[in-house]
Formats: sequence, C-alpha cells, structure tokens
Amino acid sequence: MSFSIKNKIGRVRTGVIKTAHGDIETPNFAFVATHGVIKALDKKDYLAASPELTISNTFHLFVTGKWKEIKKAGGLRKMFGAKNPIMTDSGGFQVFSLGWGKVHKIGKVNSENSLSTSNVNSTKNPVRITNNGVVFNYDGKKYELTPAKSISLQKDIGADIIFAFDECTSPLHDYEYNKRALKRTHDWAKKCLKVKRGKEQLLFGIVQGGVFEDLRKESSKAIGSLPFDGFGIGGSFGEKQMGKVIGWSLSGLPEDRPRHLLGIGRVKDIFIGVKNGIDTFDCVIPTREARHGCVFSRDGRLDIKRGVFAKDKKVIERSCLCQMCAGGIKRKDLNRLFKENKPEAQRLATLHNIYFYKTLFAKIREAINSGKKSALEKVEKEYKKV
Repeated sequence: MSFSIKNKIGRVRTGVIKTAHGDIETPNFAFVATHGVIKALDKKDYLAASPELTISNTFHLFVTGKWKEIKKAGGLRKMFGAKNPIMTDSGGFQVFSLGWGKVHKIGKVNSENSLSTSNVNSTKNPVRITNNGVVFNYDGKKYELTPAKSISLQKDIGADIIFAFDECTSPLHDYEYNKRALKRTHDWAKKCLKVKRGKEQLLFGIVQGGVFEDLRKESSKAIGSLPFDGFGIGGSFGEKQMGKVIGWSLSGLPEDRPRHLLGIGRVKDIFIGVKNGIDTFDCVIPTREARHGCVFSRDGRLDIKRGVFAKDKKVIERSCLCQMCAGGIKRKDLNRLFKENKPEAQRLATLHNIYFYKTLFAKIREAINSGKKSALEKVEKEYKKV
C-alpha cells in the first residue's frame, strides 16, 4: 500500500493510492454505500456501475448491528462482492449530526444566512462528549463510541481505508470550544494509532480546528507529524469559508500521502478542493439527489419530477453512456417513472449520476495530466452550470 504523485500543476495533482484491493487514480470520488451497497441498486447494478471507490458508514452499521453480519461474512467485500476499494468513516460526523449539528441546525456545508453566533455554547448537547469518547441515544438505546471502538468496528467491517475517530465542531462554536475539541481529536488520533487493525488497512488521521486559522494549522501540523497512511479534512463549514479552511488544513501535511475531503460533493466545491490539492472526496449528493428525482447534466441540476419535463423528448445528457441515456430513455420517461413511484426511476437516476461523477473526475485527471492549467480551467467552465 502506497501513494505516488503522477503530475502536478502548482498545488493541483494527480496520483495513485495503492490498496490491497486495487488502485485508486486520484483525484477521485467515493460514492456513499451506507450499509455496504449503494441505495436503489442491487448487487448486479452495483457491479455494473463499477464505482472506483465507495464509503460506508461505521455509525449506521454500528447502531443497526449490521457490523456483526458483516464481520461474520468476512467483511463488506465478501458479503457484497465488491471489486472496488472501500472506505469507512469513523462515525464522528454522524455523532456530530445527532448532537451539535441538530442543536445548531447545521449540516456539512452551510449558507452564510444559516450561521448565527447567538448563545450557541450555552445550549445543551444531547450527545455526551468526554475525553474517552461519546455517549448517545439512538432509537431508544444508549451507545458509546470511543476511538478504540471505532477502529475495532472498522476492522471488522473490513474496509481498505479507515479513519481515526474525531470530534467535529459546528461553525457556530467559539474559539475556546474548538480548542478543547481539538485537543480531544489529537488525543483520540494517537489512541486510534495504537489499536490493532487489519494488516492491509490504511488509517487516515483527521484535521479539525473549526473555522479558526491557527487551530487548523496547529491540527494540520500535529496530525501530519503522526504516522498515518493519509489524512482527512473534517469539519462543518460556511460556503465562503471552504477554500480558506482547506488551505489551512493542508498547510502542515506531508506531500507524500493522500488527502481526503470528508463529506464534500457539490461540483463547485470539488473544484475548490482539487485546486487546493485534495485527492479524494465523498458525499451523499449524487446518489441521494438521484433518489429524490434530481439528475445532473452539464446544463445543470435537473429536478426531473417537474412538469416541464413531462413531454421532454431529450435524454438527460446526450454524450452520457449510462444505461439510461445510452438506452435512449427520455426525460419524459424518467418523469413518468418518478410520478408513478416506480423503483426503476431511482435506479436509473442513480446509475446516471454515478456515471456523471465518474466522467467528471476522469476529465479532471486528464486535464491535470496534460500539464496545462488552462485544461483544468476548461473542464471547470464546462461544468459551471451544475
């Protein structure tokens, strides 16, 4: 297992992450397969879609008890027959979503209008956070998740790339709260490194620090000095803060290891990440939006359930080779399938959005490998409407 850089244009780079179950050409995207497979797809579709990378959710596999079935089967790969490399997250962001995320009404990327700093630290967090880990209630049961438990679960799930347990903070938290949380994240990172994992598993440490430049740089230096196989950039951001926060977070990381931007997947944000030197991304956007009737084309994001598409005889994207577009299924056909609540609608939309994102990243890599900054700018302009 290793990482090599193929080409660079300033901070922008292409590379290869070698894992036990295949190489990942970077930049690349991990599609969310919450419980091991991508929702709306059966095993045959999943293999046909051929995602180059997927990420499954340790938190959901933990609270549903599905990790036990997966462990018994010998890991996700054996259970579902996946051919691609697999990531699992640590569960830290899902715990944040149950706690401060819920209290502050904050998600991963937040509009400036949603950010207000009034009395945010005085509100009680429904998740109890201690220096040892977190305790939370889910579906009427109490759970505890610690650094050791997170790594142990990820070992049993059997992903190729796993992440250290961290504390994600809200962009509404003040400096002092972020400072305390950062110390916990750094202490937990060291604990995660001590936990036995699969000998072929790559462990990524996570940089935190909220929206504060000195804390981000401190975290980058501290996490970057530890013997992780790669690094994740964590946190919850305001839209306008993302580029700066990514830059601060990468400032102390070694060049010779991969960098993953956790939970980010809007096309415009992908280009921000790529231009700052991010290697891999993950997000629910392409697959979740597909299930809700939103498909992507270079003309923009299309809410295919709208009446305007009921008589539209065009395919979603003329140059697309997904099963739907290549098969001549029109926008009006997909509109009807969604209106009739046919499972086929979600399936076709999901397959299309996966192909769209795979094509986007292939073009990004091709542009960077050309060695021309203008080539990447051309791709960004091509996808500007999305």
